[in-house]
Amino acid sequence: MFIIKAKLLHLFVGVDFKKEDGTIVPGKPKIQLVVISHLRNGQIKNELLDISIPQDKVALYKDKIGTTVEVEVGVIGKCSYYGI
Repeated sequence: MFIIKAKLLHLFVGVDFKKEDGTIVPGKPKIQLVVISHLRNGQIKNELLDISIPQDKVALYKDKIGTTVEVEVGVIGKCSYYGI
């Protein structure tokens, strides 16, 4: 588990999708974060992240739009690491 600390921009529900067998899967709630990174050349980079969350955690973020939040996340797929 990792924790991402970033500004919460938006809370939304993703679109429904259809599996190959025709089953409709409802869209998941997602939070949209902006992560601000300071580059070695003094510039700032803004990265937008969309993170799906369980329905029971929506209430944790609903009233925090525009503030900095900490989100516990898991990793799917390849991830790159760097020292800080």
